[in-house]
Amino acid sequence: MWRVALSLADFDPRVVAEYDITDEDLEQVARYLRLLQGLDAPTLEDIAIGGYYGTAALLHEVVELRVLLARDRRLLRRSPALVKRFFLDNPEAHALALAVEHIYLREVIARLFKQDTALGALILANAGRWDFYVLAESNILVPLFEPTDDEVVQAKFCLLRLRQLGGRML
Repeated sequence: MWRVALSLADFDPRVVAEYDITDEDLEQVARYLRLLQGLDAPTLEDIAIGGYYGTAALLHEVVELRVLLARDRRLLRRSPALVKRFFLDNPEAHALALAVEHIYLREVIARLFKQDTALGALILANAGRWDFYVLAESNILVPLFEPTDDEVVQAKFCLLRLRQLGGRML
């Protein structure tokens, strides 16, 4: 089970500053993910990578959780079943988080690897078809197109490279 042993210094300082992410956010995200995904929440492992990839995962959860907490301040005191239900009943929170996360990943990939990667390809490579459709069916205005198989493969390769950087920030 992952305990928040990371510090904000493990993440992209530009994102931490822009979104005013705090140590309390780290703790709340850990609690939220354990309620939503279980004690061994896989997203916590992504966040624990730190660096760019971990920053993207953390950013997603911070954005999503802030929207959800604005709608239910006691959310983190609810049962796992109620948290899951609330998550499913508020898809626009997840859609906004997907957009913010993958726009950030797209910018990092362009800067580090000099590669233009479509948002749709990144979402399919990183999150999956369900998430792609959640964003596509939302009111979030982003340039989202159905990518080719080659674009998804290329996006997977870029994401793998980011994961392999681990906590290193270039």
